[in-house]
Formats: sequence, structure tokens, C-alpha cells
Amino acid sequence: MNWNDAAEDLLQSILSRTPRPVREQAEEALRGGAEAYAEENGLNRVGVNTVVAAWVRNTPDTLRAELPRQMEQLGLDPAEYEELLGG
Repeated sequence: MNWNDAAEDLLQSILSRTPRPVREQAEEALRGGAEAYAEENGLNRVGVNTVVAAWVRNTPDTLRAELPRQMEQLGLDPAEYEELLGG
């Protein structure tokens, strides 16, 4: 599956905030989740929105309340992802 540069950059930014002991596992989950989401939605390329969807899906419910703050820190507007965040 093809990834655009912005999606790859976002993935790496998310991973840089992930504790080192689980970073490789998180990368596999996010990368696989993003590609699965893209396929489910008939996309032939992973973009930023696809990575965000995988990020939300892979974040445990107990930690999802922190995602909007983390999104803002990465330069994303959480309001654009309210549907994914359950808002």
C-alpha cells in the first residue's frame, strides 16, 4: 500500500511519543491499521486521515480522552476528527 509523505511523517511523529519498549509493536498496529482502514474504504493510498483513524482505533478507550490534546500538539485540529473520536 502506498503512503503519502504527510501520512508517514504523522506516523513517525506519533511513534516518537510512544514509549520505546512498545514502539515497534505500536508501529505494526498503526501501520497495519491504517492500511486496513484504507482498504475498507476503497482507498489506494494511506493519507493523514487514514493514520488518524488507525490511531484512534488503536488507542484504548481509557486513553482516548487525551487524543485531542495530542492531536493539537501534532498540529492537527481535533474538531476535524470528532466523528472518529466519538464526539
